[in-house]
Amino acid sequence: MKKRKIILQWLLIIIAIFSFRTYQQYDLSSGVVPSFNSKTLSGAIVSSHSNEATLIHFWATWCGICQLENDNIQTISRDYRVLNIAMQSGSDADLQAYAQDRNMKTDNIINDNSGSLARLLGVKATPTSFFISKDNQIKFSEVGYVSTLGYRLRLWWTSL
Repeated sequence: MKKRKIILQWLLIIIAIFSFRTYQQYDLSSGVVPSFNSKTLSGAIVSSHSNEATLIHFWATWCGICQLENDNIQTISRDYRVLNIAMQSGSDADLQAYAQDRNMKTDNIINDNSGSLARLLGVKATPTSFFISKDNQIKFSEVGYVSTLGYRLRLWWTSL
């Protein structure tokens, strides 16, 4: 009887996790990624549309999981195109200081302090990642922590 109760408790926890995850991803964009152009912290103008596999990654300076993921994103950005969008994280100067303290590349960081890009893509939580194919289709979206291997495999699959 005790074993059955433990199994039931774990089953309820798993159902709760999947329900919450489904809620977080409910409004996320799918299909063709919405077109937008934005300026990075280094001053470059970048587009959401490209002819190469792209990771569009939403994060925030105040997000603990995002801080854990930072090294994964920096590693992936050496091999793949990454738009690293900081949500509601302060001014450009604040983000520059944050990036410098953590040895982050600034040529792919976009400041979305107003949350307009997050709304455009239906992002409700950080971190949220979109994996975009060469033909600008959203192939995968993830809310929450993703390992470097997880990013690499999804981007590899997206680039096929």
